[in-house]
Amino acid sequence: MSETPDNAGRPADAPPGGTPGDTPGDRPPPFEGTYGAQTGPDLPRYPQAGPGEPGYGPPAYAAARPEDLLAGRWARLGGGILDGLVVGFVSVPLVLPAVRWGRLQDAAETGETLGVTEMYNIPLLMIGYAVSFLLGFAYYTVCHVKWGQTLGKKAVGIRVVRAEDHGAVGWGRSCARQGFVYLFGVATALLNLAGPVGGLAGLAGLLDNAWILWDPKRQAVHDKVGRTVVIKAAPWFPNPYKKA
Repeated sequence: MSETPDNAGRPADAPPGGTPGDTPGDRPPPFEGTYGAQTGPDLPRYPQAGPGEPGYGPPAYAAARPEDLLAGRWARLGGGILDGLVVGFVSVPLVLPAVRWGRLQDAAETGETLGVTEMYNIPLLMIGYAVSFLLGFAYYTVCHVKWGQTLGKKAVGIRVVRAEDHGAVGWGRSCARQGFVYLFGVATALLNLAGPVGGLAGLAGLLDNAWILWDPKRQAVHDKVGRTVVIKAAPWFPNPYKKA
């Protein structure tokens, strides 16, 4: 029996022990791409963000314009209304015992005009005012220092921060901010005892809040006193009150 040579059926130019196509000229060039990359001419190519165009994901905090970070005026109004309801829910029951309900009922039946001292028990009224103001002051001040948000601000997604660097406010700024607000509240309460003059203090309080309508930083007067601004509390904005 004759033995078949090892190179039987192999092309003449094939190297010993190789297979057809093993010559350097027949080998495909080495792969120079990236695995998973789009290499074929017929494969779909996804559009990429061009220069100056926003990419995917949340907007970048550093690239945002300063006015884009400020809380909207309607958001501030909504948060203020909600906080007013929270404070009023606690404060109103403290003042109601000072009302002379019997005298009011008699005056309604007879048409008699009552003075302030006839309608209210003044000592009880002053105690009710004092306790309600203290509770309200503590509510705003503590919430702003701890979280930058009251319940109303949290509900509408806004936050109080320092005006110059958007950092967390401290006790001094928070007290100054809220003390200015309550200055008008106390003045209104005291002047109401003297009659319609109390309305003037109330108008001054409205002007404080209305200041955000034309201020470029949307600051109320009490924001300027406390050197604070109110910004959006979006999840992708840094939260200076978050504990590390």
